[in-house]
Amino acid sequence: MHEHNKGILLMIVTTVLFASQDTITKYLGQSIPILQFVGVRYIAFFLFALWWTTRNSSLKEVLKVKNPWLQALRGIILGVEVVAFGYVIRELGVGEIQSDFMAYPLIVTALSPYVLGEVVGWKRWAAVFIGFAGTLIIIAPGSASFSIYSLMALGLAVMIAIYTLLTRMVSRTDSNNSSLFYTAVFGALVSVPFLPSVWQPLNVEQSLFVGVLCITGALSHLFMIMAVKLTPVVVLQPFNYLVLPWAIFLGFLFFGEVIPLHKWYGIALVIGAGVFIAWRQRQIKGV
Repeated sequence: MHEHNKGILLMIVTTVLFASQDTITKYLGQSIPILQFVGVRYIAFFLFALWWTTRNSSLKEVLKVKNPWLQALRGIILGVEVVAFGYVIRELGVGEIQSDFMAYPLIVTALSPYVLGEVVGWKRWAAVFIGFAGTLIIIAPGSASFSIYSLMALGLAVMIAIYTLLTRMVSRTDSNNSSLFYTAVFGALVSVPFLPSVWQPLNVEQSLFVGVLCITGALSHLFMIMAVKLTPVVVLQPFNYLVLPWAIFLGFLFFGEVIPLHKWYGIALVIGAGVFIAWRQRQIKGV
């Protein structure tokens, strides 16, 4: 199997893991504090990052970065997003929240000229506007199906977009290992200190699901790192959208969730715009 195909396969498995994490998060959020299982998840993530990044380097080398404040900021943003996501997904369906999240690559493209100084041509700008129109169809402001939680989900997508832009920014000077470690450390600072105040005893089933959440979280990070090493990011980017069908399927399977018909039109526009942007980026880079 060609290395690029191996990376694509790993990315597809990663999208399954992401959708599984969302489903477990929604389930756990109905019975135990969000900060409790997010905190445990971040402890597991920190231990994984510590092991992974110090396999071939000293901890001192991993900690040495040129952008410590940006590293801290991106880790905190992701940590806050993960906690807030737990609260929002309790109110929205697994597929519905991922439908809103699909806008984040469009936001990254729209902000990249101002944050990273990248050039975005008129074709990609047109795709961004079409994708945002699709996002409005999904959220449907003013309609009977409109929910403030859909706007909050879009706000979380903005946070992920900012995190992605900051990650690109620090990648110019800092190693991937350093970025991974700082993500774990500062993300943990958002949730782990609250563990003693929110902790409640877990039954066997809850403990099992928290354990699965920690394992899938570590594996998703590991598989994504491996995928990026094997395959250029511009090739992998369209496959990120596969998390949506997995999320819709799992939401239906475990919670009986059904996406309303009108939202499918918006989903099609957002995904189509995102795939076109990824295709244009791949063309420009000649990959």
